[in-house]
Amino acid sequence: MSIFKTIGSGLVALLLCSCDDAFHEQESNLLVKQQVLAKGFEVPFGIAVIDENEYLFTERMGALYYYLNGAVNQVTGMPESRTFKADRHYGGMMGISLHPQFRSNQLVYLAYVDQSYHLVVARFRLEENSAQDLEIIFNSNQFSIGSRIAWQDDQHFFLTFGVGGTPKPEPGPQDVFDPRGKIFRLMADGSIPRDNPVLPGMSEPSGVWSYGHRDPQGLYYDTDDSILYASEHGPMGGDELNIIDKGGNYGWPLFSYGLNYDNTPVSDMTETEAAKQTLLPMKYWRPDYRLAPSCLIKLKNSNFDQWNGTFLMGALVYQQLVSYHPDTDELEVILPKVGRVRDVAQLPSGNLVILIEQSSPGWLDKGRLVKLTLNQP
Repeated sequence: MSIFKTIGSGLVALLLCSCDDAFHEQESNLLVKQQVLAKGFEVPFGIAVIDENEYLFTERMGALYYYLNGAVNQVTGMPESRTFKADRHYGGMMGISLHPQFRSNQLVYLAYVDQSYHLVVARFRLEENSAQDLEIIFNSNQFSIGSRIAWQDDQHFFLTFGVGGTPKPEPGPQDVFDPRGKIFRLMADGSIPRDNPVLPGMSEPSGVWSYGHRDPQGLYYDTDDSILYASEHGPMGGDELNIIDKGGNYGWPLFSYGLNYDNTPVSDMTETEAAKQTLLPMKYWRPDYRLAPSCLIKLKNSNFDQWNGTFLMGALVYQQLVSYHPDTDELEVILPKVGRVRDVAQLPSGNLVILIEQSSPGWLDKGRLVKLTLNQP
């Protein structure tokens, strides 16, 4: 594969660019053509596709943008959000998703960290560039470093709650009463489904669908097979791709294939012991390959035939877009050194759009929205 650097410095702010200035084409794979649709962001995090040339996408630093036929406007009426800065910014505006009946109800769902540094989910009606009738339907008492939303059907959606870091003395993700390190299943109005699992120590269902997660930043529900998938950050290595079962315990921090950041083991539990107490991933990557999966989609009927049926993920550490082939257990680099891909979505045409964080692959590069198409000979 040949590698081509991003064209243009991207120093001009998005809203100061003309449409012609915002469009550039580049190639980082002989099969894939890249077209920059918009640029000038910091950490564009999540995207929701309305139509072929119409999307909503979040900016972790506190904005929601509406893209329509080359024009980008900031959505008004949005709530205040907060980020926490360690080595990078965490929290802020994150997962964005359309209700399955969006065409008729115009409902949009947004996961973000509010002014109290707690993860909340809001829903609102989209009217042109404005959020109307916004209401909070889920409110936690903890901070999430990464959250995604995926719909099971018209009535139920899933929500990830990432905790990250190294194991702390408190139970954290193993405590079913603590929202951190969980995947939630909620009704469309935020209420608890009656058929949710009754977890150990509880007497009735809660919003928690599965627990023992570290930082699941990719979430995909396969409606054809009725299977929920999540990609999850390990600490140093130990990244996972999981099939999420009702009531499942996914082990963190009792067991991990990764290491702590000081190169010490996360725990002394063996894989055999872990298999008796927790659910092991369908795929994991050892510490010598830090995938850091940032998003997740399973391609179906796309224009990229060789990747249909595979899982696409952003590999943050290596700044790649990768494809995992479950049938062959192979990881293929689709776009090397493209930057820190925060989200990927499939368009009605079968093409793709991705969001790339600023300063990747180079410090001059601004965050951008990029369309991927098949490179015709």
